[in-house]
Amino acid sequence: MSADAAAGEPRYEVWIDDRIHSWDKDTISVAEMRELAGLPADSPMTAVDLVAQQEVPLPEDAVHSVPPRDAGKPLVKRTHFRQLS
Repeated sequence: MSADAAAGEPRYEVWIDDRIHSWDKDTISVAEMRELAGLPADSPMTAVDLVAQQEVPLPEDAVHSVPPRDAGKPLVKRTHFRQLS
């Protein structure tokens, strides 16, 4: 076990609607994104790939892989999830 894990540091982080949320699994579903961000259960969600500069609507059954945080390195996010308005 790493020192970070022992200290209770979050292993994963998910960026939803301009806010970083701590997460404890290596995947997250659309329903979990909504719950984590406090969004209505019927809110359509999109994934914004910041490298490719593409926004893709997420189907209800979508599950996204969440890379673990690298201790001691700056936070780098490739994907931002948003409520579709």
